[in-house]
Amino acid sequence: MAKPLPGPNAARNTLAHRKGLLADRLRQKYTTFGLRSKRVFLVWSRWTGEERGEGDEEVIARVELLPTPRTSDVSGVSYRSYGIGVFPEGSIRVDQVSIVAYTEDMLRGLRIPEDRARPCGSGCGPARPLNAEPVNAIESEVLSDPRVDFWYEVVEDGRGDSTPARRRYRLLGMPNRDEQRFQWTLNLERADESLNRSGEPTPGPNIPKEPEPDLEDWDE
Repeated sequence: MAKPLPGPNAARNTLAHRKGLLADRLRQKYTTFGLRSKRVFLVWSRWTGEERGEGDEEVIARVELLPTPRTSDVSGVSYRSYGIGVFPEGSIRVDQVSIVAYTEDMLRGLRIPEDRARPCGSGCGPARPLNAEPVNAIESEVLSDPRVDFWYEVVEDGRGDSTPARRRYRLLGMPNRDEQRFQWTLNLERADESLNRSGEPTPGPNIPKEPEPDLEDWDE
């Protein structure tokens, strides 16, 4: 008789889910062999104004996705000229994100991964919020404070420039759980407000909107 799994614990104990631990250990070898040059971070920030985009921005948590996922060719991101400058447009695909270490809420920025042992061992390292703030204290702000923002950051691992550029991306659509490949798949859209190379916010100008006509100047 066909029936679903009896509950979350049963789902976590399935063969497919438990194989995710092995997949993470194998993916760590890509990093060890130098085949994962782009590091991917989950980043949370808080604005000093009354809402996002107002005042100054301060990064309050940065958590690296580990083991390092696979990032698609970034040549899909192009630069478009506007009257006040050139801005990046386009998207990339990030896959082989651990299906064991991360949940959908974490990848959507609704929860911050806790500092815990990683399935691929000490080579993955811990996930720690900045400024030694407790994770649960930051999470309460993530869910309730309109000043808190969330994005993805893609950074080269240092094999090129000694201080690599940090590029900001936004989650485009929902994270996709792929049980057959033991991974999450993410589509990320390039944003123009990247951090500087030291990791400090340097908001760039937004793409200008078309000015609204002044109806008072129109002749009837």
